[in-house]
This record gives sequence, structure tokens and C-alpha cells, in this order.
Amino acid sequence: MPSPRTTLPSGIARANHHRTTLLCWLLAMITAIAAALTPTPTQAATSLILPTPPGERWRIIQGYGCGTHNAWDRYSLDLAQVDGPTYNAPVRAAAGGEIWHWEGGSGTLILHHGDRFFTMYTHMARAVTTARGHYIEAGQTLGFVGDRGAPGVPHLHFTAFTASGNGWSGKQSVPLRFAEGYDLPDIGGCNQHGGTILSAAAVRAPEIHFRSEAQPEHWYNSDQRVEFTSEWSGGGLSQAWDGEPATEAPMFARAIDGYAQISDAGEGMHTLGVRVWGPDGKQSVATFGPVGFDKTPPSAPAPTAEMKVPPGAVVATWAPATDTLAGVDGYRVYIGTDPEGKADWFTAEPSIKTEPLAPGRYLVRVQTLDRAGNTSPWTTIGSIVVAP
Repeated sequence: MPSPRTTLPSGIARANHHRTTLLCWLLAMITAIAAALTPTPTQAATSLILPTPPGERWRIIQGYGCGTHNAWDRYSLDLAQVDGPTYNAPVRAAAGGEIWHWEGGSGTLILHHGDRFFTMYTHMARAVTTARGHYIEAGQTLGFVGDRGAPGVPHLHFTAFTASGNGWSGKQSVPLRFAEGYDLPDIGGCNQHGGTILSAAAVRAPEIHFRSEAQPEHWYNSDQRVEFTSEWSGGGLSQAWDGEPATEAPMFARAIDGYAQISDAGEGMHTLGVRVWGPDGKQSVATFGPVGFDKTPPSAPAPTAEMKVPPGAVVATWAPATDTLAGVDGYRVYIGTDPEGKADWFTAEPSIKTEPLAPGRYLVRVQTLDRAGNTSPWTTIGSIVVAP
């Protein structure tokens, strides 16, 4: 006997149908909104390069998944150098981007590369700059490995991630692929790709930039400081006055900037040479100068015979003074009756023509100036007697 079939009243059936349709529509809208707000994990762009120094071998000491890599930053790598000290090793930008955030406690620098894509570098000892919005090109040194936030275990924690428009919500790390040929997909399990050794490729040779108040081909009588900084570097630098720094090894390992004082070179005209090493060992050399340093006053002119002349303009001459370094720039001259007289009357040559002089006796006092700004003492070198 066929079982009885229950039939709902038509009004109730229509109401249930409308509720079901509305619920489905709401679920679809929620799903669409969530998809729009939450970035979809995608493979990192092939333009990423390894953030480690070119030419060095670095090991993945903790890979994807589990441990501390088990939340939004699942696809992270902890990297340590294989053949040398990890601490203070330069860290490169994996792609060109602007500084988005710096967190000093953990040594974390985040770069924004546009299109809601970010890279994060953590546990650094220091950053080259932390200025928000500062642009760093791919391969440029952005900081140095340390152990901030992980005391006693120097390493670089690296993550590439997507996020919502504000850069903080909806963060999701992405599996990594590097232009050097390393493809690191999600292969399942804990510590994925752990133990893998990676070696970065060089991007370009290092560059050197100088800054100083001193100007080349000028003389100075005070100590001058010449500062320099480098880009695409991180392997160290050497400096030398009046010669090219040696090529064997840097004087200052890992340094990217420095300065020199011209007083260290002594008096004379000097050129500063700087050699900088890239993290892959590539070298560049640049020079600044020459710049002159002279703190020795010039000589005063030798005494002259007394001149006896009639009233009127007088041409006074004397033997040139000397200056062995910067050279004589000229003379200040006083002609008058004061035995301690001084004046701003300047002549570049060892002679001067006076205004018409009335009868009387006049002293000729001279101060020598050199091109570094040094001066000799005021010296009475002669006299002029104007007879009526």
C-alpha cells in the first residue's frame, strides 16, 4: 500500500522557498565580500631575488609550516649562512619597493611593492634607513642580520605576503620562487624545504657617493671632513689618501659608509680613494679631490729701502712673498703714520699705487695672504717720505 504523502499548504511552501532563496543569496554575498577583502595566496612573482648576499651559501634552517611558521606567515624561511658568520651579514631587498614599516624590537623591516604585495625581513641588527616611503631598489642592502626577537640565534626570517588595502588585515604569506632558479612550492608537511642551500646572484656592481663642504681643487687651512656612502654594497670598504686602496680585503668588513679627515693626510694637495666591495665580492673604486690642506702662514715681504718722492700719487713695490703650499693670493696694504696700522686695501701683485700724498712721512705695512686663507703678521716693510 503506498505511503501517504504529506502536502504543505501552498502559502507555507512559498514562504519556505523565499527564505531558502534569501539565505542562499546572503551566503553568496558574504562569500563574495570575504573573497574581495582577503587576498588569495598566489605564487610569489618571479622577479623576487634572494635576500641574502650574492655568492654566499645560505641554508634554510626552518622552512614552511609548523614551529613558528604556522599562522598567516606559514610560507616563511629562516636563513643562516653556511660558510661564515651570519650576524651582521647584509640583507638585500628581494624586490624594489618602499619602506612600509619598521619594528625595532624584532628588527623587522617591511617593504611594499605595490598591488598589496609585501616582503618582510625580521631579526635584523639594524636597518640602513627606516624612513617610511623611502624607495629601495631590488638588490640594495637594506639592513644587516642580527638576533632581535630571537636572542642568541642570528638568522634572517623572510616572508612575502599579500594583504588588504591597509597593509595589515587579511595578511597571507605566499609560497616563494626566486629569480635565481629556486622554486619552493607547498609540498605538505612540517619544515618544508628545511636544509635546502640557496645561493643568490649579483644584481650590479656597488656604487660610491661622496659628500663634503670641501670643494675639489680648493685649499683650506682648517681640517675638512669627507664623508662617503655606498649602494649595492655590504661587503666592506677600504680608503686611502693619494693612492688606490688595496684590492685584497676590505679594511672595514661589512661597512657601507665612512669618512676621512684631510688632516690625516697632512699638509698638501690630496685625493681620497675609496674601494667598496659588494656582498658578492665585486669591487668599485671612486676618488674625491684633490683637496688642499695648508695651515702654515705665508712669509712677509722683505724690507725695502725708504722712498723719497715729491707730493702726488706714489707707486710702492716690494719683493714677492712666498708660500710653499697653497701659494700667495695677494697682500693687504696700509700706508699711513700709525706704526700698528692695518687696512683692507688689497692687491694681488706686490705693488700698489696710492692716492696723492701730502708732504710727510708714511709707513708701508703689508700682510701676505695665501690661497688657503692663512695670513702673515702685519709687517712694516718700508717708508715713503713725501718732500714739499
